[in-house]
Amino acid sequence: MQTKALKRGLAALAVAVTVAGTPATSFAACATPKESAALEARVLLSELMVAALSCNQRPSYNAVVTRYQGEMAGTGKALKGYFSRVHGARSSQELNGFVTRMANEASQRSLREFTQFCSAAEGKFAALMDERQPHSFERFASLQPGASSHGVETCQYTASNTSANTAARTR
Repeated sequence: MQTKALKRGLAALAVAVTVAGTPATSFAACATPKESAALEARVLLSELMVAALSCNQRPSYNAVVTRYQGEMAGTGKALKGYFSRVHGARSSQELNGFVTRMANEASQRSLREFTQFCSAAEGKFAALMDERQPHSFERFASLQPGASSHGVETCQYTASNTSANTAARTR
């Protein structure tokens, strides 16, 4: 009888810990909208970097980087902030691993579908440099197929989970 009650108590505790821990865990690993935009921009930048090298589109890549260098600095800062928040002392290693993974994935796509990859990259370079269609690099990146291939979910903020997380951090 006592064993049965103990098992029920442990089961209830496990459910309570799981339910109570879920928002905090999800909140810690997910990306804010700004961080998510930075992750998407990094996916695109990796693709364009591979295109510069594999498709011999270095001048186009250099022109895009020059045009968007100010925005890319802010994007880089948001990306570092995400990795620092989520990975702490290992943030540099995790960020480097992420950048390498994005470049490797783009490189694999370029090898599998070389002609289509290079043609798509050429179109992206042209769109980014088109003076008649001003847009931000992050916004352009968010509209690209595969923008979310970074694999990080965007945080879904609500009054309940932000206030619960704020209260948890102040304890």
